[in-house]
Amino acid sequence: MATTITTTTTTITTTTDTLQKHQIIGDILAPGTKIPYNLQIKWPSATLCKPGQAIHRDATQPCPEVWVDPPPENPGKAGTFVLLMVDPDLTRRHDTTFGQVRHWLAVRASVDSFGRVKDLDDTISPYVGPAPLPVPHLPGSPHPSRYTFILCRHKDSAPNPALHIDPDSLRDEFEGQPGELGKASQDMIDRMRFNTQRFIERNGLEVVGATFMFVEGNLKSGVANLGLAAQGIGDKIVGK
Repeated sequence: MATTITTTTTTITTTTDTLQKHQIIGDILAPGTKIPYNLQIKWPSATLCKPGQAIHRDATQPCPEVWVDPPPENPGKAGTFVLLMVDPDLTRRHDTTFGQVRHWLAVRASVDSFGRVKDLDDTISPYVGPAPLPVPHLPGSPHPSRYTFILCRHKDSAPNPALHIDPDSLRDEFEGQPGELGKASQDMIDRMRFNTQRFIERNGLEVVGATFMFVEGNLKSGVANLGLAAQGIGDKIVGK
């Protein structure tokens, strides 16, 4: 049986209430989800300390450090962790046409006694920084994208449980074979149509911590987004 991670009622209530207010719980996570821990996300020139901060897109391009806040008790006994970063707002808020976009998926992470999430090099989806469309300048309701970080843990104590990630849980119809997951050819199209809650359920995970940030699109991010889409289309034309 997995070891319980202990935290305070105040942390659970504050983080959970904020994610409910902004519909992270509901759009991404199942209604009724409780968030035991806040996460802090640290880039060289910006830090996401609390859920719902606005972070400039340009500061989020390097792969960040992730910290559990506050540091958990006995983290080494808490099992294997899975870290996710998803964008549910590709073309509009809660985009059900293209689904959530998977920006980062590390499957055999650990947490040290200081709360730092380590061993993030073992990725199914390497980190891709935010590239939101400049939606305030497009028809429809303006919105900043809610880039969301979620730390999960396997419920069971099977050896190397992250080796058994169900490839079908990564997309309704994943383009590649399981052995191709995590290779550089995994493009934006492969990362679209992701469903976080289904991924959690099908892989026997539970949420340990979460946070999110608002990121506004600009001309630079719009160009980057179109470039990623063009790369994905090109990959599919040649059969990648």
